[in-house]
Amino acid sequence: MIAGLKLGTNLYRFPKFGPDVAPLIEFVKQSEALGFDRLRLLDHVVGINAEKHGGIAQTPYTDQSTIREVFTLMAYLSAVTTKIHFVTGVLGLPQRQTVLVAKQAAEVDILSGGRLTLGVAVGYNEPEFNAMGMNFHDRGKRFEEQVVVLRRLWQENDVTFHGEWHKFDDVSLSPRPIQRPIPLFFGLGRKIAPIPPDVVLKRVGRMADGWLPIFAPGAEGAKAVATMENAAIEAGRDPKSIIMEMTVETAGLSPNQILDEVKSRRDFGCTHINFSLPGDNAVEHIEALKRLADLLHGASI
Repeated sequence: MIAGLKLGTNLYRFPKFGPDVAPLIEFVKQSEALGFDRLRLLDHVVGINAEKHGGIAQTPYTDQSTIREVFTLMAYLSAVTTKIHFVTGVLGLPQRQTVLVAKQAAEVDILSGGRLTLGVAVGYNEPEFNAMGMNFHDRGKRFEEQVVVLRRLWQENDVTFHGEWHKFDDVSLSPRPIQRPIPLFFGLGRKIAPIPPDVVLKRVGRMADGWLPIFAPGAEGAKAVATMENAAIEAGRDPKSIIMEMTVETAGLSPNQILDEVKSRRDFGCTHINFSLPGDNAVEHIEALKRLADLLHGASI
């Protein structure tokens, strides 16, 4: 693979795999065998009927989408892989009970031998929040408190915490994860609004181990990066320590165009890149994966 970059694939873009587990497992095993470092997995607990909730622009994932429970799936994949790292892309953190997330993530980290990066975001799907009994409207500030709670539970024994949303005394996770703490990468933005508000960018700078922006390299993206980096400096952090992981959409691109997209992201400061692949079925998707691996193994950029 290309020196200096961590390269991964997107399981959540896997086309039409439906309820059949076997093609999914084959794709994951092929990703590892072909040398990809990372695998990104989607999190949605329930889908919505888009026609009854504002249309498909509100969510690309509906009641017709097959989306597996992400912690259960990662635990299973830990047993059928040995090297590839798992990245939730992304976990809707404020939809979930924080201490339970800490426990589930710790267990996956242990089962995988420390191969978990927890990508988390505030979420955007209010009907899903309602279905899970969580408040959609306080999710930003609650997310920040959740991040603090997660890190303390992963690193400390006998944790006491009295915040606005979390109040507990002298509790511990046992066992705690291998990684202490598990890396937290913040997801942000949507296709209909790829550049998020400044408050979101500043949160990355203040709190994240890494981030998963969906905007493209360019002038607007550079402004967003500068906002994040300035917030990191104000918080006493080194902005260069905050890992940037971006996506390359390969559908319709020639090999040279794919490499140009990789180079543009590397030059933009990205050290981790994942690839979205074309294909209408599992066979086509895995063939696209093999072609991509051949290209990346032979690349010198």
